[in-house]
Amino acid sequence: MKILTVFTGGTIGSVNSGGVIAPKKSARYRLIDLYSQIDCETELAAIQPYNILSENLSGERLAELFSCIKSSNFEQYDGVIVTHGTDTLQYASAFLSYAFGLCRVPIVMVSANFPLDDRRSNGLNNFIAAVDFIKAGASRGVFAAYQNRGETPKIHRASRLLPHASYSDSLHSVFDCFYGEIIDGRLRLNSNYSEREDEIFLDPLQIADENFKVLKINSYVGMTFPKLSKSIKAVLLEGYHSGTLNTSGMELKSFCRSARELNIPVYLTGSCEGFNYESKCAFDSLGIRPLPPASPIAMYVKLCLLKKRRN
Repeated sequence: MKILTVFTGGTIGSVNSGGVIAPKKSARYRLIDLYSQIDCETELAAIQPYNILSENLSGERLAELFSCIKSSNFEQYDGVIVTHGTDTLQYASAFLSYAFGLCRVPIVMVSANFPLDDRRSNGLNNFIAAVDFIKAGASRGVFAAYQNRGETPKIHRASRLLPHASYSDSLHSVFDCFYGEIIDGRLRLNSNYSEREDEIFLDPLQIADENFKVLKINSYVGMTFPKLSKSIKAVLLEGYHSGTLNTSGMELKSFCRSARELNIPVYLTGSCEGFNYESKCAFDSLGIRPLPPASPIAMYVKLCLLKKRRN
């Protein structure tokens, strides 16, 4: 079994020195050393395109990650594990999902809630789960392996990850519909899971900008909207949990009117069919286009990539 491990930094690649958590190049070998004490037969090759805290992720870094994996001849391996920070795990996961689609060699995202030397860390368990998943040899595409507290390690389709809730390190998929779970080292598939291909053909040069120029706005009571400019390619609104927006307020009406005047499309994520509140009846007149149920972050990433591809 040969696995390519791609280190990018994040908490799983950091150390706590004097109360400050920061990436350290040598930390990547700590993970390999810890796993090798459990399994000395699996061969782990290592590359590191960059070493950052994941909150510093940008389009340029994503392009670098894509190019690094693409040029590594990764199909000679049984699987690829990408270690990544949790703050922007969902963004990188969705990006790689759309970039590689249902690739023959599984790519698995692995992160940690605490640095590896912290006894509370789930980093090693997540890495073990990723290796066990790859060993199962039953799946194609991009995934994430993560163990919430008190649970078995779950395998998620990477494009379906929801953002972490504030003050929580738990990771969940849309509708809590994970791909499978690792029990006693074996993969058990979730019978309620279904999927379709996610690949978008990319030129890494098209995504090398630091700013995607897609405006993402979350809903909150008493919200104000920013002024739009021609540099904005699209707007993605994230509604309340019922997929609703304050469609009676002048703020949204004025914002949507400005978007129409500048020919900027406005999309809505987080909305499901079957919850037909009165406020939703105004979406058409405001020019708001609801998207199918999906991870809001994944919809943002896909919109960024589609707009880049279109232009």
